[in-house]
Amino acid sequence: MKTGLLGAALLMLACSASASQAQSFQMGAGTEGRQWLPERARVDNPQLRFPVQVQDGVTVTARDGTALDARLFLPTLAAGAAPMPCVLMSDGYGRSSNTGASTDPVLMDIASRGYAVLHLSLRGSGKSGGTATLYNQFGQDGYDTVEWMAKQPWCNGRVGMVGPSLLGISQWLTAKEAPPNLKVIVPQVACGDCYGLLWYPAGMVPGPGREARKLSPGAEAEYETSIQHRNLDDWWHERLTLAPDIKAIAGRGVAAFISGGLDDYITPANLRAFEQFDGSRKRLLLAPHAHGWQIDFRQELQVQWLDHWLKGADNGVEQAPRVVLYVKGVDRWRYEADWPIPDAHVTKLFLQAGHSGTVGSLNDGALTAQPGTGPSATLPYAPGSGPALPVLLSATAGRPAGDQREVEKKVLTWTTAPLPVAAEVTGYPHVSLWASSSTNDGDMVFSLNDVAPDGTSTQVVQGYLNVPHQESLSDPKPLVPSQAQRIEVDLLPTAYVFQPGHRLRLALAGAASVAPGLPFPQGPGPNPAAFTWTVMQDAEHPATMALPIVGTAGEQLSRLTLAQQ
Repeated sequence: MKTGLLGAALLMLACSASASQAQSFQMGAGTEGRQWLPERARVDNPQLRFPVQVQDGVTVTARDGTALDARLFLPTLAAGAAPMPCVLMSDGYGRSSNTGASTDPVLMDIASRGYAVLHLSLRGSGKSGGTATLYNQFGQDGYDTVEWMAKQPWCNGRVGMVGPSLLGISQWLTAKEAPPNLKVIVPQVACGDCYGLLWYPAGMVPGPGREARKLSPGAEAEYETSIQHRNLDDWWHERLTLAPDIKAIAGRGVAAFISGGLDDYITPANLRAFEQFDGSRKRLLLAPHAHGWQIDFRQELQVQWLDHWLKGADNGVEQAPRVVLYVKGVDRWRYEADWPIPDAHVTKLFLQAGHSGTVGSLNDGALTAQPGTGPSATLPYAPGSGPALPVLLSATAGRPAGDQREVEKKVLTWTTAPLPVAAEVTGYPHVSLWASSSTNDGDMVFSLNDVAPDGTSTQVVQGYLNVPHQESLSDPKPLVPSQAQRIEVDLLPTAYVFQPGHRLRLALAGAASVAPGLPFPQGPGPNPAAFTWTVMQDAEHPATMALPIVGTAGEQLSRLTLAQQ
């Protein structure tokens, strides 16, 4: 993200700001008895505070002799008090950048609770020596700093890490290097797999957010180096924390509190990391926000996590549910045992050629519980003219809120009958279909939308794929023109309740675009090649969307028919 955006968005907001709306919507059928939190969700931590001294110009020397600059937040403890646990924030923007400075209030708050906190400028940033490219030596520098901190007279040898975005990426990379004294990480809106979710989303090319890195102080060299590595190669493996790495981190007993936002462009990678993190020393907070957010609720959960794993506080962390989830559409927090939701039931709907009669799209297809037969649907795409779906997310404003109907007229759509009950979709909707491309390349971009009784269509969640990269991000296979193949796409994660009388609509285009006026857009870029998709929807080549339904609404969805239109 661009330096300064985090500063604009990283505000200590009251948790109730997004959760205190009047409950005018129904909860998903069968979810009423789940562990819903009060509208003003809160965490009660000890209120003991210490005065904090700030020391600038602290120097950590990396293993290759590079001098790394840092700021130390040191609480003043009682005379004779034992050394305290320590917290590191390793910052690729530099600690004195707009982004870095915006995190200082969070660090000051943590220090005031009895932690020595170090805000480190990683190499090539701020006043630190060395050269920055893309995440280069983040892990090694983090390792060296953790171990240096553990030996200082003000540290008791137990070190944790905190920080959002790039400052969360550095946590994963540090933990990958296995510093012995690192006990806990708290990555927020970050990614372990930054290739597949941030730079080349699902194999598609980088979008405007990555292009903008060329103008982002402290990150100028990221784009020019990453663009030289189109596929997932060894260069990327040095800069990623993938499933085997995350399993190894968990296996070493590191505790991870992972958080993100439903409308954030990096969060899906943090969720995948949570799923890959084996064992019980993990927790997830999934909030309704975009990138670069901070709320009191999360800060108190973060401190609670640090207090338990670094101070040994008996505060119930290990007995609490692993997941704290915000459900959009009812605007409430809820506890869950795990992610994905263990008792979610998959309901499968079929993409049919029959007309829904609800939108003047290229095909106006139907989504029903019964497989259908009918002709294929054709979707053209040309660079510069599309059509495209406006599914890019804003780093500051999140998901575009406009009515999607004008866009839907230019693409393929499939729409259900009105829902008889409120239906909660929480997890990863999945699309499976057969299609052929007119060339050896092709992208698919999906949007799952909520259609109100008055016809207004609201974007809920998106998904995308460069189809040649479907089987392997390292070794893409060019498509055989006009040869149909099965295509599987996980949409991005969501937690959303569709209200009774509303419809679900799935839209498909060949590219992602930016909604008019959307600031700081993030997501995949357009394919430079032209292509035309032929999407099959007959009995021999069924096209389906599988929905993870929480509650009992799946029973009603499994009876939706075209006749109900």
